[in-house]
Amino acid sequence: MNFVEQAAAYAPSYEAEYQRLKAAGVRYIQSHMVDMAGTLRTKISPFKLSASGDALNGILYCVSHGDGQPIGDTAFESYMASGDNGFPNIQCVADPASVRQHGWRPEMASVISTGYMLDGSPCLVDPRYVLSKVDARLRSLGYTAKVALEYEFGIFHADEELMQQGRFRELKPWGQSLVNYDIARTGDYQDLVLEFMKRMESLGIGVASFVTEYGHGMYEFALTPKDAVEAADDAVRAKLHLRELCAERGLVATFMARFQPPGKESACGAHHHLSLWQDDKPVLAAGTNALSQVGQQFLAGMLNRLAETHVFFRPTINSYRRLDRGAWSPEDVSWGYENRTAAIRTITTPTPSACRFENRVPGADVNPYLTVAAMIAAGAEGIEKGLVPRAADAGLAPDGSAVRLQSNLTDATEAFASSKFCAEAFGKEFRDHYAASRFNEVAAYETWKTQRITDFEWQRYFL
Repeated sequence: MNFVEQAAAYAPSYEAEYQRLKAAGVRYIQSHMVDMAGTLRTKISPFKLSASGDALNGILYCVSHGDGQPIGDTAFESYMASGDNGFPNIQCVADPASVRQHGWRPEMASVISTGYMLDGSPCLVDPRYVLSKVDARLRSLGYTAKVALEYEFGIFHADEELMQQGRFRELKPWGQSLVNYDIARTGDYQDLVLEFMKRMESLGIGVASFVTEYGHGMYEFALTPKDAVEAADDAVRAKLHLRELCAERGLVATFMARFQPPGKESACGAHHHLSLWQDDKPVLAAGTNALSQVGQQFLAGMLNRLAETHVFFRPTINSYRRLDRGAWSPEDVSWGYENRTAAIRTITTPTPSACRFENRVPGADVNPYLTVAAMIAAGAEGIEKGLVPRAADAGLAPDGSAVRLQSNLTDATEAFASSKFCAEAFGKEFRDHYAASRFNEVAAYETWKTQRITDFEWQRYFL
């Protein structure tokens, strides 16, 4: 649909939601849109839901990953926002299905919007639009994906002075131990967990579990499964509101993939669980450690395109600090039943409805709209082409037996930028735009390095 058609289709829902929430005491609304990094960019306004849409600063799709830190590169130019076209606004329309009242602040609601160009056509680089298009492709084959994400992350005591100076490594981890599943790590741990769960429940987001992870300041939450777009909505909202809750308590949460030196404690994964359904029935399982034909085809598709879409799953310079086969962070295109060392862990028990694929490649720094889109687009192609997966690995794939994933952001981006599949699945405009955003990330890092003398140089050459 174009902008006018979509806004008209939403209009009756706007009126119903407005009246319902106004009666419930809502006075303000947070309007969210998703940027390239999977971060919710937000403005707060007096409560309204309008079928005429809203202006959107289109440059938000062209910001660098760190918004200029530490070298001041606030944006990369693209076809939609550049010096040639004056960096114009575009327009957006709020999705009424995403409207939520905040139970912990009932005068506030929030909504997630989708972008449209000024001529009324969809914004082809909007990650939510990209996932919606890919999800529609799978549905046209008669299948629905159910998706659940789990995030590992760090929580530290906030120190405004240190943070403003960029001295994040000097922050103190929250909690005194590094033990997994430790309910007594700190005295206020349970209070924070229960408050987070209550807040998510008020938004209709199910938290399946919240645990301490291996490492000082390391934690994890897992969300319950939803349809693809809503699952991604839940993921970005959960991250935002966890950060908000931590800030209220003098803490700060980080979702960078690795904040400890490689080889020390854990890194932050974001394992993606995906099951396949047809007519409200699960279709992946064929018994213990056995997949149905469509399950094998979907798996083969995901494996077939994993290297080309790897940059979605490891989108930052820091992502590649997490590569470690021995620590269950995959380095190759592998799979196995209940195999945590493989890229795709296949789970077939205890019931057919629990049968699912766990993609173990992504870290906590991903954009979930893009990672889920990559899994679905590749799996759908596997069904369409009747692909067959390679043999399962019981443990680590023997060296040389599986295709290696790229070990750095440059190589991963180059594979994505040259991929015909990615152009067809996500749109050429999006492929080229996202590749530009990742090359910009590499350039920012290289610029930063040239401005500094490293600790290696000081220690090796000074004396």
